[in-house]
Amino acid sequence: MQKKYMLLLLSMLFTLSNAEDTTIKFNYENLNFDNSKKKDKGDRFGIFLSHKSEKSLYEIAYNKTKTDTFKPPLKDDLNVDKYYLKYSYMLDGKQGISVSYATVNDNLMKQTDGGNIYGIGYKYANLKLTQYFSDYENFNVYQTDLKYVLKQSFNDFETKIAFLGKYIYLEDRESNAFSKNAKENYFTAGIKLHSHYNSYHVGAGAFFGKRVFAVMQDGFKVQHHAMEFNETYMIGIGKSFKNFDLHLKYVYQNATEIPIANKDVEVQNIIFQFGYRF
Repeated sequence: MQKKYMLLLLSMLFTLSNAEDTTIKFNYENLNFDNSKKKDKGDRFGIFLSHKSEKSLYEIAYNKTKTDTFKPPLKDDLNVDKYYLKYSYMLDGKQGISVSYATVNDNLMKQTDGGNIYGIGYKYANLKLTQYFSDYENFNVYQTDLKYVLKQSFNDFETKIAFLGKYIYLEDRESNAFSKNAKENYFTAGIKLHSHYNSYHVGAGAFFGKRVFAVMQDGFKVQHHAMEFNETYMIGIGKSFKNFDLHLKYVYQNATEIPIANKDVEVQNIIFQFGYRF
C-alpha cells in the first residue's frame, strides 16, 4: 500500500510541476513528549503539493513520523506513514464543494493501522461545513466541522480570523481496550488568526475543549492515537522571498493517554516549513 501511494504522489508531483499556479512545501517537525508513558521524542518529515486551476484545487500530502518510545511498555519505536488527497471545486463565486481521503500506516497501533478517513465539504461565502468519517478496524469516528472566516484589509496589512467548531462521535468505542476509555461525544472550539504585511506573516491559534481521534488542518492531519487532547496553542512567523516562503511554528498540546488514564501529557512541536510557488 505504501508503494501505491508513493507512486501516486510522484506522478502528481511530475504532472503538476509542469503547470502554473502550483505550490510545493517541505516541512520538518521536531516532537517532544513530557510525562508520557509511551513516547519520548520524534521527528516528522512531510511534503505537500497543490495546484489551482480556474475552478479546481488539487492537493496531496505525505508525512513520515519516527518516534522514540519507552520499551516497555512498547516493543519497538514508532513509525507512521500518512497519505492525504483532497479535491475542491468552486461551483460559482460563493459556493464550493470538496472531497478528501487520508490513510494511516502504523507499525505499532494495530487498532488504527490501515484506517481510512473520508471527508466531504460544502462552502458558502465565508462559511464551510465538512463531514469526516474515520473507518478503523474496531470502531468508527464521525466528525462534523464548522468554520467561519472573517477577512479585513488595511492598506498593505491583511488579517484573516477563522472560528472553528468540531463535534466528534465515536461508534463502537467500547468494543476494544484502545478506545473504550474515551467518551462517546466531544466538542471543541478553536480560533486561528493570520496576518501579513508585505512579505511578513504572523499567525496564532488555540483550541479549547477535549477531542480524540480528530481530523485537523482541513483534512491534512489525523490524530489516530488514543490521546485525548484538552488544550492546543500555536504561534508562527514567516517571510516570503519572491516565489519562496519560509515559516517557523510552535505548537503546544496537553493530552491524556486514555488507554492507561495517564494525564497531563505535554506535546511540544517545532515546525520548519519551506515552500516554493511556480
